[in-house]
Order: sequence, then structure tokens, then C-alpha cells
Amino acid sequence: MHSSLDDGSLYHERIESSANCFEDGRRPFQPVHIIDVPAVAKTKQPRGQIDLVKKACANLEILDEHLGNAANSDFRLRLISINQKDSWSRLQVTKPMLEKIVAHHDIEPEFLEVPLCFFERTTDEEQSFCVPWTVTECATSFRMFYTFRYAERKSLPTEPWVIRQVGVYHKFDIKTKQSLIMLLSAVPDSKAYDRVFRTISNEFHNIEQRPLYLHEVVHSSYFAYWKDYMCAYERILLPIADTTTATFINEPLRVTHNTLGTIRFLESRFLPLQAVLRSFEEVLRGLEGVNESLHSAGVVDAKSLRSAKSSSNNMARYCQAYARTAMFLQQRSNNTATLLADTLQYRNQAVAQDQNGSMIILTRSAVFITIITLIYLPWTLITGIFGMEFFQMDQETKNVDVSPEIWQFFVAATGTTVLTMLVYYLMAGFPQIRRKAGSSGQTPDTTAHQKSTSTAKQPRRCSTDIEKSWPV
Repeated sequence: MHSSLDDGSLYHERIESSANCFEDGRRPFQPVHIIDVPAVAKTKQPRGQIDLVKKACANLEILDEHLGNAANSDFRLRLISINQKDSWSRLQVTKPMLEKIVAHHDIEPEFLEVPLCFFERTTDEEQSFCVPWTVTECATSFRMFYTFRYAERKSLPTEPWVIRQVGVYHKFDIKTKQSLIMLLSAVPDSKAYDRVFRTISNEFHNIEQRPLYLHEVVHSSYFAYWKDYMCAYERILLPIADTTTATFINEPLRVTHNTLGTIRFLESRFLPLQAVLRSFEEVLRGLEGVNESLHSAGVVDAKSLRSAKSSSNNMARYCQAYARTAMFLQQRSNNTATLLADTLQYRNQAVAQDQNGSMIILTRSAVFITIITLIYLPWTLITGIFGMEFFQMDQETKNVDVSPEIWQFFVAATGTTVLTMLVYYLMAGFPQIRRKAGSSGQTPDTTAHQKSTSTAKQPRRCSTDIEKSWPV
């Protein structure tokens, strides 16, 4: 990876413009830890431990003083550890401190892509992104950096695991056998930092034989937890999948729409693993290539090379196995979610069908009542008319006498009917009539103008070569 600008100003501009990656120095933050193995290190007997020079730099002045001390410039190995307070917070270092570290150790500006991945966030962004394996080889040194993601137990009921990241930079000088390692962690006192520190203290002879040994230590601190991560979410998935498979539509459902949300959440936990594991496999292959180059340069002997290659190949095979398992669990989650969604949909259709049957029964009852009402309506009308004062029974002749004022009834009834129909049309009929009149009230000139305008606005269609070859 090479920058398009020789001076690396592009990366420094990104560092300067970043507003949520680094501390501004206005509030206290956790120090940058520097651990040196002196060029002439004393060994403690009988444990075989070596004396280390440790320094916690909480500000730029302390860092500048430590790096500027000539006594600290001659080291066999230097470890610089920078961390976040948590995986969603800023990197615990200021911009001037980081630039001081980069400039003092002659670190290539492309490395700045790594700290830019550790930023303050409010959502689970860049869940699958990893800075790819990047290596620069020259006649005197090897420089490599990358990030990889790992699973760590969070111990929360709703989300037992979380995915975090680690950034690694390593510069190894072939002639002096001097190593500079930077470790960027997502949490303070991370497991990787603790194991690296103990390895430097107690097993420095392994680092001398295999300069890339600390990479294996960092990887092995987290890699095996991917199996526990997938098992934890698989335990949640399996009962839901079995229940969904054994659910019958015509029986009370044991799954709900909330269950569907749980399945989709589990699918999102498995989704980024393939990208993460493939990126990590590229890192393993890259380290294997550097080990072979170190063997060719006479730095690593054949026995150490075989040991490193065996360890790398074994971890790569596990990486492939985890990737296959993640793909299987993701597909199973997706299939379960699809089956569950179909089950809920069919169940809703069955409920709707039952409701339609009930509505049909109610409709038949309403029709029956309406028919009965229509049958007795004339009788009710006749009873109402003859019950008025316009009709009287002559007791002597036993005849029905009709009042000459009966015309008032018919006039009032007819007027009321006309008034009712008029009010109905005013409230419901006239708006529709106005809409119809508005749509049909265009003049011929207006219609012709609109047609010509719409024709002019349409793009002219050109025939293609294929259309020209069609027979007419």
C-alpha cells in the first residue's frame, strides 16, 4: 500500500480533520504505556525474567521527555500500547502525542489508517471492516500493520457477546534485530496486552528466535472465542427454530412477531463473521510470507520457520471452519425467519378467513331481517294511514268516511320527500356532479393545446440497430 502523496500529507490531513477519534487534552485520559527491553537486559534468576523499562505517558511533555532520553533509544524491543476506555469511545491519546510517536520512530503515514478505525460512535458502525494486511519490505527492515476483530464476552442477558477490534503495527530491523510494536486495544488492560507483557517478561527467548512470535500471542488471546460466540447465539436460535418447524397453522401459535425480531437479530450476529474471518486469514497468510522472507534473510532458522508455519496453518484451518459454521448459522437463521414469517402470514390469512365466515353468517341474518321488514312494511304503512284522523267509522252505516282534508297529508308527505332528496343531493350528489363537469368542461382548443404540449414534452425515440434489422 503506497500513498499517492510522497509526504503522506493526505493521512495527516485526515488525522487533523478527525473530530471523534482522539482526546483533545482538556480532560484526563488514560496514559500511553511504553515498555522497552534494553539492548543489554539483565535476567532475573531463577525464573528467567528480564528487567523491563516501563513508562506511562499521560501527556505530551512526559512522552517527549521519555523518547528524547538517549538512554531509552537503544532497545531490543519496544512495545507501545494505546487503548480506548471502551470500544465505542475515543482512542486515549491526543493528536500531538500520536504524531510525536509516528515521527520519532519513522513510522510510515499509511499506518495512520489504523488509529482512524478507533473512534467514538453511537451505533455499531464498521462491524465487519478490518484494515487489511499491509506490509512494506526493504533491504533493511520489514514494516507491517493491520487490524482484526475478535469476540469478547459481555455478560449481558440480551447481548452476551460483543465484537471488538485490535490494531497491530510491527517494524523489524534485519541488521540490528530491533523490533517496534504498537498495540491498539479497544479496552484498558486488554487480554492481548496482558499476555504480550508476560511473554516479553518471561519468554523473550522465543521472540528472539521468532520475531513475529508476539503476533501469535495476540491472535491466540482471542481467536478461540469465536466458537463460544457462535455457540452462545446458536443456543438461542435452536429452540426457536425447532418451535417454528413444529408449529401448525390451525393450532394456537407458540411464536409471535417478537420472535421474528429475535431471529433477525441473531442473523445480524452471524452476518459479519465471514468478512471478519476472511480478513484474519489474509493476515495469517501475510505473516507466513514474512516468516519465509526472514528465513531467507537468515533471521529465522528452519526449525522456527516450520513451527511458525505449522501454527499459522492450523489457525487458518480453524478460521475456515469458523467461517463455514458462521455461514451455516446465518443461512439457518434466514430460513427460520422466512418460515416464521410465512407461518405468521398464513395464520393471519386463516384468521381472516374465519372472520369472513362470521361476516357471511351476519350478512345472511341481516338479509333475513331485511326481508321480514320489507314483508311487513306495507302493513305498517297502511296501519299508519288508517290510524290518522282523516278516516272515521260511521256508527250507523258502518262505512268509513274520508275527510276532505286528506290532501294535506299527501302534500306534506310529497314535499317532505322532495326536500329530503334535495338535501341528499346537496350533500353527496353535487360534488360529484361538479367534478364531472370540471373534467368534461374543457374546450376543444384547450384539449388540443394540452395534447400538443404533452406530445412536445415526450422525448423522441430513436431506433436502435437491432430494431432497424427487424423486418417491417
